[in-house]
Amino acid sequence: MNNRTGRRLSSRKLAAVALLIIFFIAAILLLRRFDPAEYSFYPKCTLYQATGLHCPGCGATRAVGALAAGRLGDAIRYNPLLILGGPIIAAVIAIKLKRQDQGEASWTVFSVCMIVVVISFAIARNVPSPTRSILAPPSKIVPEEPSAVESKETNNVTPFL
Repeated sequence: MNNRTGRRLSSRKLAAVALLIIFFIAAILLLRRFDPAEYSFYPKCTLYQATGLHCPGCGATRAVGALAAGRLGDAIRYNPLLILGGPIIAAVIAIKLKRQDQGEASWTVFSVCMIVVVISFAIARNVPSPTRSILAPPSKIVPEEPSAVESKETNNVTPFL
């Protein structure tokens, strides 16, 4: 298989890509079968358990599980940075990798921007304010059903101050 620059892709790179694809498919199937919102065997966030603060990744497993089950609204409520920003970040990384093959990629600006966005998100989801209730993952979301009356648990988050 040739890439666009005419160089042949190594078998190691192809194997790595194939393994990543298999891993992601297996992970999605696992999350679809065993919804993280319902099963407790998934690892808990160490930072949240130790301090009560939500890290930028809190709710990510439940978000991907909800997304795998087709519940986009629940996925966004669990971790909006991952669900809304993930595709953008993946596209930028793909463009950067393509440009790196051509010898013109600089990761510095992208890296600094990502650090600023992630730190800002972490602060916004932990500062006691209206954004906290929007950005912090809810303790539990009852999956929406077409015939169900809309009644969801409130976000039971206690201030850390």
